[in-house]
Amino acid sequence: MAKQGLTQEQTQKQRIALEQQRMLGFMLEKNDAEMSEFIDNKVNEIEALEKKNDDDGDDYDNNDEGTSKKQHDDTPREDDPVGENIGDEDTAAWYRYFVNNRSPDDDYYTPIVVSEKTLQDSLSDQLGELELDDVQLVIAHAIVGNLEDNGFLHRTAAQIADDVTFNDGYIVDAQQVEQMIAVVQSLDPPGIAARNVKECILLQLQRKTRNDDVNMAITIVDKYFDDFVTMRFDTLARKLGTSQQKIEEVFKSQIRRGLTPYPGNVFSSRSDRSQQVTPDFDVEIDEESNRLIVTLRNNIPALQISESYTLLNERYKSGATLSVTENKEKKVIIDAYQRASTFIELLKQRQQTLFATMNAIVKCQHDFFLSGDERDLKPLGQQQIADMIGKDVSVVSRAVNNKYVQLPWGVKSLKFFFREDINGASWHEVCDALKQLVEGEDKKNPLSDDALCKQLKEMGYQLERRTVAKYRDTLGIPSSPIRRKMAK
Repeated sequence: MAKQGLTQEQTQKQRIALEQQRMLGFMLEKNDAEMSEFIDNKVNEIEALEKKNDDDGDDYDNNDEGTSKKQHDDTPREDDPVGENIGDEDTAAWYRYFVNNRSPDDDYYTPIVVSEKTLQDSLSDQLGELELDDVQLVIAHAIVGNLEDNGFLHRTAAQIADDVTFNDGYIVDAQQVEQMIAVVQSLDPPGIAARNVKECILLQLQRKTRNDDVNMAITIVDKYFDDFVTMRFDTLARKLGTSQQKIEEVFKSQIRRGLTPYPGNVFSSRSDRSQQVTPDFDVEIDEESNRLIVTLRNNIPALQISESYTLLNERYKSGATLSVTENKEKKVIIDAYQRASTFIELLKQRQQTLFATMNAIVKCQHDFFLSGDERDLKPLGQQQIADMIGKDVSVVSRAVNNKYVQLPWGVKSLKFFFREDINGASWHEVCDALKQLVEGEDKKNPLSDDALCKQLKEMGYQLERRTVAKYRDTLGIPSSPIRRKMAK
């Protein structure tokens, strides 16, 4: 019997730990504005929880999540890993050191410009109108959260399934994710959540009212995509047994008119400065020492457990003799106290993780933060940051989602700092070289992807033609046949 009781207790503890992990992941993904609203809701929900008044003492032993955190950044040292064993006394010291002295005449950070609805906002609204169960809704929101600003989905179903399992506590597989990708693809705008340009255009064509021209357009894109993108109308006409004039008519009426390879571009970008953003971090340069100062702005309110609940909790746990009424309310009081304490601790962990993530990014991209020159950006993956701060890569993914940093030369999304390694060069460096080649080409005889690939290899960037084509698409540069037609 004792063994069964022990097993039940262990299972309950694991369930609670998993729920807290899921809540922390949920909180990490929110920006300050979203967290402020979330905190307001929690304060209303948990009676023992309250916002800290400006004239309250600064008790950082229990409650330091309202602090603006700063740290000087020296060049990285092998014996100074960022965020390692976060939460120990040495790491926590800077949280207690910088107190939250707010007063009525303090400067508060306001959004940079007027907000516009993002693609993610629109899709989330549409998901709310569907009849989905809890698991389906979590998967759908994970898919939406992983969409690029142009509307494409580049993470695999298996990777998203791992994220949902680890962060949200629902064990799901790639097949379930694929089913929900199809649901997201049924939303507006047409073509959303496509994995490539071909799928994107097909999704849009399949929404059209079917007739002979639409069916021909679907066949062209589905069966003869290479001929389609290079606009080999004579070849397409021969393969489909029709005239070149008919192919050109279908191309103009069904594909060029009303379709877009980047459906997300009609919305405000999450990383575009035209969107309303309040930066979560500041990185400043100390002119005297040429060192970097990283600050977590932290505009969310500080929280504390109310004094009445603290006193009652101490009384009920002291073993003192209780009245009948006190015995009845004991469980309610202790439960509310524990929920408030847990939420404050999770909020503290959120702030620690955000700060450790930003500080690790600064250490990895130290040269860029000093110069502002994108050519100084080094190849960087989220796994590298995860290893530095001792967290899972999915935690880093959530920590950088929809977060921004204020630099001396402007505001950048944290996702801006992550690019793949290309033979020791950064993505920014390669794309800069690609743009220069296109800008310098003969407009009447533009460089093909093969020619661009050859010239990039001569410059030391060993890329495949399909990779060059992918980068060109990402930069919004049309293919050479289209560029040739645009030059006429």
